[in-house]
Amino acid sequence: MSLWTILILSLLVSGMVYEMHIQSGITSYSRKRLKAQAAARGGAEYAKFLLAKSFDTSAFEEADLEKESFRVLSKNLERGIAVTGIEVEMGESTARVDILPEAGRRNVNRLEDEDWEELLDQAGVPEESWPELIDCFMDFTDDNDEHGLNGAEKDDAFYKEAGYPPKNVPLDTVDELLLIKGFTKEIVYGGPPADPRGEPLRGIAHLLTTFGDGKVNVNTASREVLLTLTSGGKMMDEWVVDDLIRLRMGEDELPNTKDDGFGSVQEAIRQSGMDPALADKISVSDRTFVRVVSIGENHGVRMGVWAVFEVGRNLVTPIYWREEQMQ
Repeated sequence: MSLWTILILSLLVSGMVYEMHIQSGITSYSRKRLKAQAAARGGAEYAKFLLAKSFDTSAFEEADLEKESFRVLSKNLERGIAVTGIEVEMGESTARVDILPEAGRRNVNRLEDEDWEELLDQAGVPEESWPELIDCFMDFTDDNDEHGLNGAEKDDAFYKEAGYPPKNVPLDTVDELLLIKGFTKEIVYGGPPADPRGEPLRGIAHLLTTFGDGKVNVNTASREVLLTLTSGGKMMDEWVVDDLIRLRMGEDELPNTKDDGFGSVQEAIRQSGMDPALADKISVSDRTFVRVVSIGENHGVRMGVWAVFEVGRNLVTPIYWREEQMQ
């Protein structure tokens, strides 16, 4: 056998071995991806279990085999308190689960002008843009074709070019903000400003929801959301917000423990020093709609589930569900 023949055969064999190695890697990755996806879904089901148990914590407490941590988590959910960072093991896979009442966000359909101003300020949107954004939102969602001072209705060039009119009803999802004149991806989700000399925009989508009665659950709202609450045109002082966040974690200042959360709106106001005029804008126990984030992982491959559930005594119903691979 000539040297060239041996060389060619060696190359062919090497190529086949390499291809088999690649195929094996693809198969292994796909298997890990499926297991990570199953873990993420399992984490979401675990969240549903805790939410269902939160309506019957007395029976849950009497079960001898249940762990104390389960009881604490269910009781906190019963009181409308977020639980975060729950680790759920499923064989070789794990899921990290957050259960967050939607009332910890601002309902975009119930914001007043002063709320919008604080929200846009938090996002780093230049103040000169606020009047147009606010009026365009109002024109898009109100039930008439009357123009706001700085707004836009169906006769505006923006909507004619876009090929659709204003919706004239409340938004169904926060993503629909992108349909409104002036609301760019950078304003909604964050990104570089229109003026390259300006600061990056921080986005507003993560502060908003379309669910709930508009009251903010101060037991679970983020610092950014709390800073958008206004009374008489004045935002909450930062020191009040910082104290509120510290106090709602209880004496141990640890999350997911049995001393978490304020028991009433009055208690939250009294302990934190917030303006009593905010009493009608806040809650401490709303869990009618709950956001669940479950990240499943298997040997470094991660898949995520983002869901919103409507929670009732006898039923936990998914009303939004999204899955995607994590980077």
